Amino acid sequence: MKSLLLSLLLFLFAFSGSVTAQSSDYELLDKSTMQVDGTSSIHDWTADVEEINIDANFNASAFTPESDENPVTSLTLTVPVEEMESGKGRMNGKMYDALKKDDHPNITFELSTAEISEGSSESSFTLNTTGTLTIAGVSEEINFPVEGSVTGDGVYTFTGSYELNMEDYDVDPPSAMFGTIKSGEMVTISFELFFSEQ
Repeated sequence: MKSLLLSLLLFLFAFSGSVTAQSSDYELLDKSTMQVDGTSSIHDWTADVEEINIDANFNASAFTPESDENPVTSLTLTVPVEEMESGKGRMNGKMYDALKKDDHPNITFELSTAEISEGSSESSFTLNTTGTLTIAGVSEEINFPVEGSVTGDGVYTFTGSYELNMEDYDVDPPSAMFGTIKSGEMVTISFELFFSEQ
């Protein structure tokens, strides 16, 4: 968490699944994606996030370099652990167990602040974000940059990634074959989120 779960977790690929958003002003589009990338002693692995739940509110007039206001007034992201899909059933089971799915079925991120960085423009900007990421019942404050843009039809795009150490969240990296195949501690969460005004 000292390195965007908005490098998550987590963290872009062809997306299939459900993406939902609750917002008074904007909705999350189906083409939004998120994935988690990791390594193991044998090969790298990827888990696609097939369900993203977001409750977000934007202050569209604050997406300018001159504004002193927070352009994202609130954002809470929830990912059900069981909606992370590696394409391998056995790997999924190991991952769900490591993330303590039964006791903590969701991974969440709650935004605290999002500040426009210098050099941004009204159509392309960088947000310096801070928030709380909770995995397996353990919460950590994280900071990461998010690249944003807005098109003429009012669609906002936010991309970013965040590298984290699973052991910071008391998560033992998944292993297989009696421990002879073991995942690395570090994973990267990447995302590309699209919002349009309702």
